[in-house]
Amino acid sequence: MGYDEAFRSVLVSSPAKLSLQAKHLVLAQEDKQAKIFLKDIHSLILESQQITITSALLSALCAHNIIVLTCDDTHHINGILHPYFGHFQQAKVAREQMRVTKQKRSILWQAIIKNKITNQAYVLAAHKKHKVAKELLALASGVTLGDSRNFEAVAAAAYFKALFGDNFTREQLCFANSALNYGYAIVRACIVRNVCISGLVPWLGIKHDNMYNSFNLCDDVIEVFRPWVDMRALELNSPAKDLALEQGDKRELIAILQAKACIDEQTYPLSRAISRYVQSIKGALLGEQRLAKVSFAL
Repeated sequence: MGYDEAFRSVLVSSPAKLSLQAKHLVLAQEDKQAKIFLKDIHSLILESQQITITSALLSALCAHNIIVLTCDDTHHINGILHPYFGHFQQAKVAREQMRVTKQKRSILWQAIIKNKITNQAYVLAAHKKHKVAKELLALASGVTLGDSRNFEAVAAAAYFKALFGDNFTREQLCFANSALNYGYAIVRACIVRNVCISGLVPWLGIKHDNMYNSFNLCDDVIEVFRPWVDMRALELNSPAKDLALEQGDKRELIAILQAKACIDEQTYPLSRAISRYVQSIKGALLGEQRLAKVSFAL
């Protein structure tokens, strides 16, 4: 995969008309107009219910591998548009991916969960939760093939309670969960984009295997990156926060894609780290490459 120039995530939160002009996205609002070069755009989030968009622009967005996220009337992300064709050898890659053995998938899932729990421990340690951080590191070292002992769930139970309080659950309606869900959706969209570009089949997962999910593989990949969202959600969270996210909160969560992350000790913006990690996943799935490790930049 060649160098990817895209770096901007565009949030449109008020009524606007979006159109195409000379390889630029044109955003018109009342008497204002802005143009953004398509090659610079990574993702486009359509939050307002009063946005109109031309079919020519939609086609151009797909041609430039730009992910489009739509929102419902409560401003929650509810849909995704991604390119139909992503790689010149898509059929060849798909056939190879379907031949991957169960053993290799188990080995990769073990590595993913170890990496995820280690990153969760970093978030805890960074916020002075050292006791639980040590417990998670001990769990990470004991993850077996395919995470057969389900240490991922054990770690998650201790992790979220340490971050957000003993009464916290991922099901309750609160600001923390609103922030987590929004942030995960942004990161997932970035992963979907890179998986589609890579030629990998997004619905054919390593561990996730939901017949109704078109992005099982993307939901495998996101596991190692969730702690970046968790960190930002914790920083934004406070007892005074309402359930709904404010525009500033959303922009902070979108900005996660520019946060620093390390891939095998090389530092990148998170969006670039995701791109490199997807390529590592591809190499590990279809070949004999070692799966890269993702970590927070020190």
